[in-house]
Amino acid sequence: MDQVSREQLSFAAALLDALPQAALLLGRDLRVVRVNRRFTALLRLPEGLDVSPGTPRERVVDHLAGLLDRPEERQRLLAESETHGPVTRTADYHLRDGRILRRRRSPVREGDRLVGHLWLVEDVTRRRDAEENLYAQVRKLAALAEERAAFASRTLHELRTPLATVLSFAELLLEPAGGPLGREQASYVEAIRRSALRMRTAAENLPRAAAGGPAAEPRPGRVLVHELIERVVLEALQRDGGTGPYVAAECPPDGPPLVADAGMLTGALEELVANALRFTPDGGLVEVVGRPAADHWTIEVRDDGIGVPPEYREEVFVPFVRAPNARRGGFPGTGLGLAGALDAVRLHGGTIEVRDREGPGAVFTVRLPLAGRRPAGPRP
Repeated sequence: MDQVSREQLSFAAALLDALPQAALLLGRDLRVVRVNRRFTALLRLPEGLDVSPGTPRERVVDHLAGLLDRPEERQRLLAESETHGPVTRTADYHLRDGRILRRRRSPVREGDRLVGHLWLVEDVTRRRDAEENLYAQVRKLAALAEERAAFASRTLHELRTPLATVLSFAELLLEPAGGPLGREQASYVEAIRRSALRMRTAAENLPRAAAGGPAAEPRPGRVLVHELIERVVLEALQRDGGTGPYVAAECPPDGPPLVADAGMLTGALEELVANALRFTPDGGLVEVVGRPAADHWTIEVRDDGIGVPPEYREEVFVPFVRAPNARRGGFPGTGLGLAGALDAVRLHGGTIEVRDREGPGAVFTVRLPLAGRRPAGPRP
């Protein structure tokens, strides 16, 4: 071993013992200068193994090789121990007792002169297990995303033809050439056409929603909120045929108009009302209340159904996520309706929140600015 003073050995011992990792310091001649207490404990060096200053490194290498579980790692360790180059190297070793040790071997320099080599060894068993579990979860999520994308593509393919047929016949009935329709009949056919258009838009957006992509951009126009609420409530009553929960609407007719996409907002409000009706028992009450303010409208959809658990008040707006009480109760649904409603409202610069009401049920509150979404300004 190169000449090393007692003072240098004492300093090396103190320095290595202060390190949080197990450490072995080799001299330039690749003989042991010092091992710290953590190295002795981690590698379980036997009491009879000499690791005093000047000991050949082979004694430590042979002991470590005897602990390894995999022959190829043992051969790699023995081959690497023949020489220590000027480059830092890191390697993991699997021990027979199930542990995984990570060794980082670094040159020690004094200016341009190589004076030794430092091994830092740590137990990474738990870290590797955590990494493997994380990778397994990532693979599961990727597989789930692929399944969702495939489901969305199949759904879009299956819906295109029947929706095109519904739209074509609805438009033929509404044209004068199809013969006169009564006012009520025309309103029914128009409702069919609007619903089919929204279904087509939802189907076309489904692959983007499954992939987490953006929805289509709104086409703004003048929207009267009281007409929007009345239309949605009336169509909900017509669909139920007088059965199920009671549905009530309250909205002043003289409120300011919104600059918004009427189809998108109709679809969003329909989803909120349908959601309230789905989870409200027969004889219950669903209320849709509109309130204007100086620069926005607030629309509340209130029900006295099963409610939304506090810990799921954000998650219910995530595609394909349903609250546990909805799943346990056997209520139908895909977990896409509220997500679509949130997308439509956000595209108009608005917000949706859900909270408990007094007694059973939930209140979904939509806040929509009068002018719609403001254009993004320059980044600061």
